[in-house]
Amino acid sequence: MADPPPPHHPPCAACAHQGRPSCPAGCPLAPYFPADRPERFEYANLLFGVDGILRRLEAAGPDTVTRRATMASIVFVSDARAADPVHGAYGVIRNLQQELASVKAEIAAIRQKQQQAQQPPPALEDGPTN
Repeated sequence: MADPPPPHHPPCAACAHQGRPSCPAGCPLAPYFPADRPERFEYANLLFGVDGILRRLEAAGPDTVTRRATMASIVFVSDARAADPVHGAYGVIRNLQQELASVKAEIAAIRQKQQQAQQPPPALEDGPTN
């Protein structure tokens, strides 16, 4: 009797892009580029390339948390570049900094109004007493 064929796994977006019928065992990109999100891989591939993504993933080491953070950064930067080809992630950061500055100014104005409201009214001066 022959062994049953190994189960067929649909290729992740990275393997599908490379024309593979399925992911090889232990595909390092499969957890980060699922088959149902091919645009995520396309953006990252355009910006970093497969080799660049794999190099960064390897540089992250074996720690799962570090690898996830690395891939989250790659996906964020590539999605930001796809959304805004001119400014990319810098544009997102700049917009957030401007929003933060605006909120800080609003908080400072509210605190100033609170301080003014908490100050006792000036005492009325009585005229000269004789």
